[in-house]
Amino acid sequence: MTHIIKNELKWRLADVAGEGVELVNIVLPELNSRQSGEVLLSTDIPSPHPSVADIQWSEEDQELFCILLEKMMEFDFQNMQELDLSDPELIDVLHVVAAAHFLPPLNADEILADDLPTIMSELDVGDLVAVHTRDGFKSCVIAGLDSIEALCVLLEPVDNLGEEYELDVYDTLLVNKHSILPADFGNVVPDVECCVH
Repeated sequence: MTHIIKNELKWRLADVAGEGVELVNIVLPELNSRQSGEVLLSTDIPSPHPSVADIQWSEEDQELFCILLEKMMEFDFQNMQELDLSDPELIDVLHVVAAAHFLPPLNADEILADDLPTIMSELDVGDLVAVHTRDGFKSCVIAGLDSIEALCVLLEPVDNLGEEYELDVYDTLLVNKHSILPADFGNVVPDVECCVH
């Protein structure tokens, strides 16, 4: 893991799978090799450009990656444990970072249902939260935050709102902070301290 964070990570916009669709891929340095090589991880995020290109990860990408490793996977940076590149949770983290970087967000006001009065703690990047859509409560993770809005990456699809608003896992929403709900409203396993009615 030390090598992955210290080495420069790249996005590769290309049809690596040979299926005729340009996707965002993640280029990682080969860790256990005497020769310089690379490991490619494909994502489901469509490329915004029709041509092949390599793009260095930005500081924002790396910062979000580290935050999500800590919050979503409870990664221990003190001991720098190894990452398993076949771990589905790590793949989720990489998809969220790719979605936050490449997918233009939909203004969530177009799909949200009425706000619910609830007590919400301070919001932070990497937090698991929920939004109340016209298709029910949906879990998402905060990938960016300012004083008014949060950039949220969906962890569940939003259906039944017409073709114009069909949203899949990892699509992005721009949500006003007052419309964000605690994660317990979404499709998550309740914490031991939660009271489910």
